[in-house]
Amino acid sequence: MTYAVMQTAHEPPSGEQLKNAFQNVPGLTAVDVSILGKDAFGVVVKGLDLEQASAMRSALAAQGVNTEVVEEAALVELPPPKQLTKAELTSEAFLIYDVLGRSSPLAWHDILVLAAGRVRLTEFNAELVDKVVMKRVGRRLVPTVVTESVKKEEQKDHLLLEIITAGASLRYRAVADRPEAMLLFQCLGERRTRDPAMNLFLLVQELAEFAPDALPNHGAYYMCEKGDPLFSYPSQTAFYREITWLLWMVSSGRVQP
Repeated sequence: MTYAVMQTAHEPPSGEQLKNAFQNVPGLTAVDVSILGKDAFGVVVKGLDLEQASAMRSALAAQGVNTEVVEEAALVELPPPKQLTKAELTSEAFLIYDVLGRSSPLAWHDILVLAAGRVRLTEFNAELVDKVVMKRVGRRLVPTVVTESVKKEEQKDHLLLEIITAGASLRYRAVADRPEAMLLFQCLGERRTRDPAMNLFLLVQELAEFAPDALPNHGAYYMCEKGDPLFSYPSQTAFYREITWLLWMVSSGRVQP
């Protein structure tokens, strides 16, 4: 059985607090901060045994960071995402359209978590590469150029929007800086711009206004409260860990949606 160490306050621990805490956990060192600690958003660290998790909690408490040890199996698993391609903002609901143009209403009070931010994603893109191979022509081997499709892994920053419904039953997702998202931003009407970051910023503010009880992640909070559209997460894991943490805060009764 593995355990996770969860924050009980909104702000994540600093790098220095994590470094000092890791040095006091059996089997971990300050070096592990760069690997395990970079994703510390809400869920400080996962995959520990009970002794390590308890030691981590005590070490963080000594740094002024209050946490709780939780069995990983008790954490809510995010459902598979449904792509947001087209939507409409109405006073009654957020109308979501499928690829066939059929709409389904998402009641504003059913939006539990509103998450957004700049996140580094891993992508696999196909690239055509010329390769010289030897082919037999009659009795001879002749060098021949052939073109192959090779998958290339790349790390790129993207603008993400995630909407989680009550009970984590549904999850809607859009990558705001991809071409297909331009259709989604038509719901902004004349406010829509050519800048994906600004469009995401405006849409998140609209969603937060219609669904004031939705829990924002750091990115959505900065957009709505500080007017900052470019809050960045250190990794994709950090972005989704914070959503998992918000869902745990609700299920544990620490936050009332």
